Amino acid sequence: MLTAAVMTIELALIASTMLTGERNPTLARDSMFSVVMIALTGVTGLCNLLAAVRRGALCDDGKVDTSQMVGPNLLGALTYFDLISTMCVLALVIPNFSRSTTEANFSTPVNVVLSVVALGVYAVFISAQMGRYSNLYTERKSLIIRDEVALEAEAQALPLWKAATLLVAGLLVVCLIAESMGQLIETGITDLGLPSSLAGVLVAMLILAPEALNAVQAASQGEVQRSINTLYGSVVATVSLTVPAVLVLGVITNTDVILGLEPFEMVLLALTLILSYPHPCLTGIEGLMKLVIFLFWILLQVA
Repeated sequence: MLTAAVMTIELALIASTMLTGERNPTLARDSMFSVVMIALTGVTGLCNLLAAVRRGALCDDGKVDTSQMVGPNLLGALTYFDLISTMCVLALVIPNFSRSTTEANFSTPVNVVLSVVALGVYAVFISAQMGRYSNLYTERKSLIIRDEVALEAEAQALPLWKAATLLVAGLLVVCLIAESMGQLIETGITDLGLPSSLAGVLVAMLILAPEALNAVQAASQGEVQRSINTLYGSVVATVSLTVPAVLVLGVITNTDVILGLEPFEMVLLALTLILSYPHPCLTGIEGLMKLVIFLFWILLQVA
């Protein structure tokens, strides 16, 4: 439900900006790549560190007790990794090597195939995740911290129907103000003379905020798989659903949507995917390295 809400917000912001602002053929690409980098390096790095520190139980000799180290449900995490790496390369890297166009995009027939593949892969994934393979996306073992604050929050949680009603109401408000927000982002970036790629970064930050909070809360309680489901699921949904949507919007607005990343971005994406390969246990080092990549990505955006 949270992922659906995030995708609705993202598509509303991108659509409003593309339909009302100046033609920005790289907005969707920048937004997708920003979601990938923020989710897989910044937030995931923080979650890895939190989970490792909170669950870094020590033996009597002062060494780490490996039996108490937290980690993801490896098969489920590997599924996310396969989907993310495949779709990111197809949507954000391969367009740079297309010989059918002069820009970093595909021809219309290839765009149609890419859109169908993206939607089909996501549909199969959701079917598997909610069906016979749902156990691959649950916690590997019960190493979950429940402090007083968390228990009190769970006890005071709203019923599902009330939460769903509030979520729908909030989404309606966001969709209604999306046009103004899109124009504000575009105007602010232009007036301040900032790089156009920052528009995508701002959109990504806006849409990832609720999922980032949810993932950090889960990681602090030792629920590594729930944090992965939140963040990696958002990345899969973003790439798989944004690509078809923006290609259709490109046709409507007569904009040649550019999907291919810049060379330095492709290098950062490759390094991010390498570090995102799931490990059975978290030591915190992988989280630190992801945060380093996130720092350099931010610096390159504003430099």
